[in-house]
Amino acid sequence: MSIREILELAIADEEDARDYYARAAGLAGSVHTRDVLMSLSAMEQGHADTLRRELDELQIQHDLETGMAD
Repeated sequence: MSIREILELAIADEEDARDYYARAAGLAGSVHTRDVLMSLSAMEQGHADTLRRELDELQIQHDLETGMAD
């Protein structure tokens, strides 16, 4: 498995976790629980964003190494 594939899978996992927490927040019985779950959802989005930046950097590095950069 390549690093690209690993990052893509990790991004998908983070986005799944984000969606899970957001759905759970919609079912929460209290404001506090909803707020905690939405905070967790936002954290997962942050993780996905970080991984996506790493994937973008990997692509830029690959393009530079192969002479494909703009």
